[in-house]
Amino acid sequence: MENDRIESIEIGFKRRFKLKKLVNLIICAVIAVLGITSFVYILNYDGDGFLTFRWMTVDGTVFSTVIAIVYCAASILEMAKYTEITFNFVYYLRLASAVAEGLIMVVVLLSQLPFSPQHMHIQRFDMFNMHIVIPILTVASFVFNDSPMGKLKARKILHGMWFVTLYSVTVVTLILTKAIPEGMVPYAFVDVLNTPALAIILSAVFIYGLSFLLSFVFYRLNKKLSWCWFRKIASKKK
Repeated sequence: MENDRIESIEIGFKRRFKLKKLVNLIICAVIAVLGITSFVYILNYDGDGFLTFRWMTVDGTVFSTVIAIVYCAASILEMAKYTEITFNFVYYLRLASAVAEGLIMVVVLLSQLPFSPQHMHIQRFDMFNMHIVIPILTVASFVFNDSPMGKLKARKILHGMWFVTLYSVTVVTLILTKAIPEGMVPYAFVDVLNTPALAIILSAVFIYGLSFLLSFVFYRLNKKLSWCWFRKIASKKK
């Protein structure tokens, strides 16, 4: 009788695991399709060529799209082998992607407030996908699918800020080298040539503080919610 119960639990666990990976595969496939089509749309609509990459939203979308494509393949392999194949480095990449998309969504929501000087055209196909749909799907994919890493110390949570740091360093370098002309600078907080130092520092504190908060929240949610798929499997009576 006990053996039958253990076998039943194992079968139930395998089914939930495959369902979890199948759902994640579908979500990642949707992210990939929306990411590619949105990127092509904005390239054609704005006509800025290489300078399209000056926007964090565009770079974040490309970053998340590439990871989503990789995870489509990973999910298929995980379903076939019935095992998690992700490693620490991949976990941190996924966390960084979720943080980048979460930051994008927060920024666009703030831009829609009445006191905002400039509202984004959020109803546009690419804008809606890159600022709302892809961020929600990316965060959901990470939180509910990825295998938790256990308790992370603050310095480990900082890994979630990889993308934000890489983007900031790259864009500031391009501005200083004039690769991005003054009239094409994407945000005031990276315009190191014209924005007061205090304003840049305060903006950096806000952005990095928000990024750290998002990294912490997503890590905690992943730790708690990723096990929802397997809830009550072992609670059957003997």
